[in-house]
Amino acid sequence: MNFKNEIAEFVSDKLGGITILEHNSKRIVYADKVFKEKYGNNVTDMYGDEVYMWLDECPNIPSDGSAVEWECIDTDNRKYYKIDSALFTKEEKNYQIHCMTDITEYMGLNKDITKYMSFFKRLSGFQTAVLKKLSSTYYELLPMLADYFATNMVYFMVQREKDVDVITYSKLGNTYSNDRLTLNDAVNKSFVMEQNTEMGFAEFADELKEIFTLTGSNEGSKFRMLCSGEASGQRYAVYLSVWPNMDYESMKEQVLLSVVRLYLENGLMREKLIYESEHDSLTGLYNKGKYLSMLETEYPNLNSIAIYNFDVNDLKVMNDTYGHEAGDKLLMKAANSIRKVQTNKIHGYRMGGDEFLMVACDVTEQEANQLKERWEQELARLNTAPDRIHCVMAVGMVYGCKEYELSKLLKKADELMYEDKKKKKKPGEVIR
Repeated sequence: MNFKNEIAEFVSDKLGGITILEHNSKRIVYADKVFKEKYGNNVTDMYGDEVYMWLDECPNIPSDGSAVEWECIDTDNRKYYKIDSALFTKEEKNYQIHCMTDITEYMGLNKDITKYMSFFKRLSGFQTAVLKKLSSTYYELLPMLADYFATNMVYFMVQREKDVDVITYSKLGNTYSNDRLTLNDAVNKSFVMEQNTEMGFAEFADELKEIFTLTGSNEGSKFRMLCSGEASGQRYAVYLSVWPNMDYESMKEQVLLSVVRLYLENGLMREKLIYESEHDSLTGLYNKGKYLSMLETEYPNLNSIAIYNFDVNDLKVMNDTYGHEAGDKLLMKAANSIRKVQTNKIHGYRMGGDEFLMVACDVTEQEANQLKERWEQELARLNTAPDRIHCVMAVGMVYGCKEYELSKLLKKADELMYEDKKKKKKPGEVIR
């Protein structure tokens, strides 16, 4: 006996989940009650590649008439489906037939299936992106962390002997800020918190609270430690600003955290080898040797360049009147104003004494002017600190596009700096 009609009726009417499309045009020519309930009664005559999102994931269907079995996830309804697909010919036309079966309960994953499948897919993409940038600076990682965990601020802290550098990334403005603090017991507490610990604004050291305030946080803000560790004798910690819809679950995944630690510790070990030879011991900015190296290798080959020549006013007066410790604090404030705007393409240098330099690579003229304005704002903010040390810096800025002559740009920046210094001098002050 032939039971094909009865079997087809049972599968279509009792089980459901059958749809047929024209193979070439993808027009839907048949949809049973399951598909009509899911996609609407008018789904027939619509086009499958516009209606069935899962169709993009369908593997190549064998042309010999055999079926291919595959799986897909409906993220909207948190369902997991097994789909059997095949080709057939009827009245000289080629068709696709798809039989969709809900196996969410059978898989035993129920509500968690989408979350876990989505997590591993996101993790794989994040891991690939991180490994591609493994030899890059910390600046490359921080935006990825902000995107992945759905937060607006990321803080990376790294101890350098008696100092602590804090690199802040703001997703809202896509900007970076750099600060240097003196290590003390209160600052040290930020390195020894347990992973995934949440801290309120008031629990941090006053120096860190000042940084948080300057980057838009307030007394009601909260922060969560993502991870911490040590590499080459340098301790580090990563904090995320608590934000609506933040991805707390991913912060607990050890595989993900291992990828983050790999990136950070690889960078710290690489940096440790060359840090002292390239950085000024007092300010932590690049030194003149690093500048001369970049002047020879990188700066002549940019599409555009902006050069900022700085000179600190009244350093000699500060040293003579209050001592060299006060003079060092003045230099640190000057350096911090530059550090605040420093990124992987904006380099700050202490050239010696009270002379500083900043170079911005491949920026537009508008961006170069905005950078100068932001530096001025950061210096003004630093001058609001209750340390009674007011820093005044003369600056000369020049901008050049390819083919620029570095020697002429540097000379012009020096001339403009000297003109600015004359404008900012006090009555009776001698200009060097």
